[in-house]
Amino acid sequence: MASIERRGKNSFRLLVELGYDGNGRRIRKKKTIKIEDESLLKKKKKLNDFLQGELYKFKAEVEAGEYISPEKMYFADFIEEWKEKKGKKKLGIKTLTERLNLLKNHIIPYFQDKKIDQINPMQIVTFYDDLSREGARKDGKPGGLSPNTIYEIDKTLRNVFSTAKEWRIIKDNPMKEIERPPIQKTEMSFLDQDQASQLIIWLYENLSPTWRMIFLTALIGGLRRGEVVPLELTDIIWERNALSINKSVISVNGKATLKETKTGRSDELTMPQWYMDELKDYVDNWKKERELIDDQWKGGNNQYLFHNGIGERFHPQTITQKWWKIRKEHGFNIRLHDLRHTMVTLLIEEGVNMRIIQERARHSSSRVTNDIYGHVSQKAAQSAAEKFERFSPDNLSISANGPQLVPNSQK
Repeated sequence: MASIERRGKNSFRLLVELGYDGNGRRIRKKKTIKIEDESLLKKKKKLNDFLQGELYKFKAEVEAGEYISPEKMYFADFIEEWKEKKGKKKLGIKTLTERLNLLKNHIIPYFQDKKIDQINPMQIVTFYDDLSREGARKDGKPGGLSPNTIYEIDKTLRNVFSTAKEWRIIKDNPMKEIERPPIQKTEMSFLDQDQASQLIIWLYENLSPTWRMIFLTALIGGLRRGEVVPLELTDIIWERNALSINKSVISVNGKATLKETKTGRSDELTMPQWYMDELKDYVDNWKKERELIDDQWKGGNNQYLFHNGIGERFHPQTITQKWWKIRKEHGFNIRLHDLRHTMVTLLIEEGVNMRIIQERARHSSSRVTNDIYGHVSQKAAQSAAEKFERFSPDNLSISANGPQLVPNSQK
């Protein structure tokens, strides 16, 4: 049996009867909902239809054993609900895995014995303070957690509590007024034009065709390592000198997993003619080697552009490890991902429009590009402005024939 009771001007209580327990007492489940839409309250039929729909869903949850009264729901219990009904449906596999690890290692142990509607802002602030202190790390290393890890924990908690508010498990979100923890940005490194040229020369002189093309693709295309490894022959658009970037490989707990790109779309990346000429020679050789491999091929129907010699694509970490060896032995003191930063920075310094750079970098918006590379574009703008210093009145000689530059020897 189920019913609806009006409790106030815009408040209604849903009631589901489940019979009697062993002591003869009624088993009832109750849920209060509030109608924020004033127009809905004025339309009797629509209001009734809405309430009946809510009652139907509530009754189904109760009978399936899925409903837990908010006042009885512990934080750890809600996390299970969040994981199944929100996390797995809305978050990418890598993001979900990272957040579940933070929940397991740090968040749940601290809040598991607390009811979710009783957690307050002061408890959360104290939790963050504890995380920064000695002993908070789970790897046995000294010190507390890094600012970036605490920032990720904050992001996770905000998602959890905003969901609890959305589902009306809690009345107020305790995260609402809490200031976000500071994030420690990793210093971005990149190669200038001369250094990039030196790197390309070195790649030709010291690496095999496969590894040379991998790093050239990362540098010239600005590709992330996870976008390089799943490239296939079918992703080459010869008629437009382009590569189709339509998938990515991520590492989750050490296991390589194929997924859609970070932007969730397929992008066409135009490459310079010399690169496409090199790529053609590489592919011609690739096909000859494929014929020689014959039945030893383990790539199935996939034709990975860069593979381990028998058709299997590289693990993203393999690319990183190879770069670290190069970096250590030959002094290119930048991370693999900084090849991507180099591509963007060189384009900014050449005065390429930021919208075009955003599209080439495959950022979700120009705001993302500006947030990451704003300081580079400011430096380029300052450099451009300095080109006009030569026209300062101090550097000009005013005469009847008009302004003229004053030679340094005459100043």
